[in-house]
Amino acid sequence: MQMLPDVSIGRFPDRFAVLNQGWFSKLEVATVTPQVGRGHIMKEFSDQDGDCLQKSAAYVSLCYFVFLLCEYRMLITFPNFHMRHLGFSLSEISSINAVSAFFSIIGPLLGGTFAERKGRYKSTTVFCIMVGALAFVALSFVPRYDKLNYRPLVDFDCDAGLRVERCVNWNTCGEALDSTDNLTKIKLSSCHYQCPKTGHFTSPYPLHLCFHGNDGNICVVFDADSHNNSLTEFESHLQSWPYVEVPAQGNETTTNSSQAVEEDVPRAHVAMCNHLPLATVSFNQKQYQGISCRPKREDCSIHCKVVFESGGRTVYPRQCEEAFGNPSTTFWSYLILRSIGDFCLLTAICLLDAVTIWSTVDYEGCYGRIHVWAALGMAFLAPISGSLLDYYTDMDGRIDFSPPSFLSAIFAVICCAFIIVLPLHRQKSQQFQQNILPTKDVKFFSGEMIIFLTIVLILGMQWSVLFTFLPWLTMDIGCSAMQTGLACTLMFGFSVPFLLISKNMVRNIGKANLLVFAFLFYFTRYAGVTFVSSPWWTLPFALMGSFTLCVMWIALVAYGQKLSPPGYSLIMQYLLNILHFGIGRGLGSLIGGALTSSYSQRVVFCGIAVFSAVVAFLYLTIYHAGLRQRKKGAYPTILNSAWYPLQTRYPNGDAKANQPIVGDQDDDVESSPNSRQGNHK
Repeated sequence: MQMLPDVSIGRFPDRFAVLNQGWFSKLEVATVTPQVGRGHIMKEFSDQDGDCLQKSAAYVSLCYFVFLLCEYRMLITFPNFHMRHLGFSLSEISSINAVSAFFSIIGPLLGGTFAERKGRYKSTTVFCIMVGALAFVALSFVPRYDKLNYRPLVDFDCDAGLRVERCVNWNTCGEALDSTDNLTKIKLSSCHYQCPKTGHFTSPYPLHLCFHGNDGNICVVFDADSHNNSLTEFESHLQSWPYVEVPAQGNETTTNSSQAVEEDVPRAHVAMCNHLPLATVSFNQKQYQGISCRPKREDCSIHCKVVFESGGRTVYPRQCEEAFGNPSTTFWSYLILRSIGDFCLLTAICLLDAVTIWSTVDYEGCYGRIHVWAALGMAFLAPISGSLLDYYTDMDGRIDFSPPSFLSAIFAVICCAFIIVLPLHRQKSQQFQQNILPTKDVKFFSGEMIIFLTIVLILGMQWSVLFTFLPWLTMDIGCSAMQTGLACTLMFGFSVPFLLISKNMVRNIGKANLLVFAFLFYFTRYAGVTFVSSPWWTLPFALMGSFTLCVMWIALVAYGQKLSPPGYSLIMQYLLNILHFGIGRGLGSLIGGALTSSYSQRVVFCGIAVFSAVVAFLYLTIYHAGLRQRKKGAYPTILNSAWYPLQTRYPNGDAKANQPIVGDQDDDVESSPNSRQGNHK
């Protein structure tokens, strides 16, 4: 009898149908080994199922490539870039991301249920992609509003007292000065005449600043030749000075003298808050009750520059905030459109993932190779969109986001056309449906499952903080849109070789160990970006996203499908997407927004880096101490009294390798005679 090679997938030797040559011929579909709980169940599909799976995997890869071309612009980086351009604060950005993330959770639940019950996966996916694309195109036309933050004009008028510009964001003039129980040191300098109508700013007599009290008066003389160097200091409780609101006056002709031009002196058309010095004033260690200036001139007033000090440091009145546009219209229109877009896109991602689950049950190798095309799609459009944003930036810094949005919409239409044309169908065989559809007699949750889902949630929260707040930090150090897109291109492009060998990585390193590596790379990335001050130095840390997102996701899917009971593959896949990109993203935005409101972004990133390292250590300890399964087997059977044959297998679904099977690091199962079969004639 002819000697047949012993071919196996995983650690179980068995026969399988070898697919045709080519890229997609490497997809292992004829015999698969779904991992259930701590054991393995062998399932065999017919040759017809294998051919359908092979073709479906190719079609899904093509759809992933085109879909991720449009999805990058919509979902990954530039929306946060856009929100800052529209005038949103960091807290508003985190709130919008959190609300849209939580709202998007409803999409997979409704869309997935409808598509499953009605058998309308293709039409539902096309609908979600088109509506999501339209929503993100509409975001480009949300009206912008600008927030202008500036310090109010302030000076000292001998008649009107302390004059502070009235800001529109103050309810009353009492909000101009922060309340404090400490005395405020007031420094007056450069006192001069201001005559708006005549333009006379000089006087033949020196100016006198006089303090009045019950025990007498005292005057300080400002020499006309050295008035710029004159300085008078006194202390008082500014908050106890009564104030009068002075509305803005009409246009008045003002003649400026060439001898003195005071840029910080408020003009007549500005509304003012006059704080009258009627409280106790301390000067030269004596108490006074009023301040006046002399000599006075008709139609003129005497003004002085003023500086405040409290607690040994210079203090200023509360900042003015002036908005141009309608903040409420911009905020709510953006929130609604963004929520609709995220709702549809997360639904489309889950539906495409469901088709991927139908296309292969090799969640370690074939699933990773399908996502190679997703990574290429993400990497291709990023620098193009960034370059378009930089090109369409005017001299005032206003960016036109419509060109990359329309480009993404074009790819969305192409993706929908492929989905309609290509035969993406659910497999109908009984064996396949038993593996995909849930049964009622199987328990889904276990202790290991709960720990695993908690890790998924934490990883989603860490990704969310980077997704929400890293663009703001990189823009602060001067990163352009093109550099931001280039960073994402490097991240997804660098992940391609790792996705190609995903099966070897998952088998030889271990699923749980890859998750630990993801936490460690999060630690390095969070800690590293806090010390970066040059835009180009952000690129090396962007490469780490290959492990914190792409490789990590393959490990999550492989681990989750291993833990899921038979028939819960689709449910597990939906759960992973919802936990990571839905709940995790929402919680990360909320927690990150709360932390950044109290601490600087760099301090928050350092704290999250330490948290990542701690979680990595705890999970590694818990997994290897209590979750990792260890089985002992007997020494391999010796054939011919001297040797035993090496396994001829497909370790990554690619080519034959004459080497002993490497045990799955997640289970640490040693080879045993029962798992090895010699070749027989």
